[in-house]
Amino acid sequence: MARKHLDPRIVNIFLDSCAFDPKYSPEDKAALTLFQRAENGDLLLHIAHSTQKEIEHPNTPRWVKQKANSYIYTIEMSLTQGERKLKAQILEILAGNGKPENVSQDAQHVYEAAKYGSYFVTTDGRILQKKRELCSACDVVIVTPSELLEILRTYENT
Repeated sequence: MARKHLDPRIVNIFLDSCAFDPKYSPEDKAALTLFQRAENGDLLLHIAHSTQKEIEHPNTPRWVKQKANSYIYTIEMSLTQGERKLKAQILEILAGNGKPENVSQDAQHVYEAAKYGSYFVTTDGRILQKKRELCSACDVVIVTPSELLEILRTYENT
């Protein structure tokens, strides 16, 4: 039986840095719609402290930095033994047979979204390829901007 998604209008939604400025359709328009919905107070968009560090990169467009400043960030905290274990499991899933250091930031983003939210919005192909396995491990729903809009429409139409 498929897991029923939580109503995105009443839960925390975390954004990956790539979800701010997707380079392809329909994700580019969907991301803009999500931001508009957040500005209207319809969605609770957040950014993990690890994502904030990526957004501060000098090559990040100025408008993305400005938009990101309007969202709530998590702060870095020490982790319990169980939290460290979950974060390591997420890292293992994302790394697969590759090098863990290449996906450690992505693992941090997913971990933060799982700890404090219900959805993680991304256009990162590596994360999206592993979304079912990640959802099983940490109970966060990983979606593209357009997928989140579809889930949102489902709730608005019921």
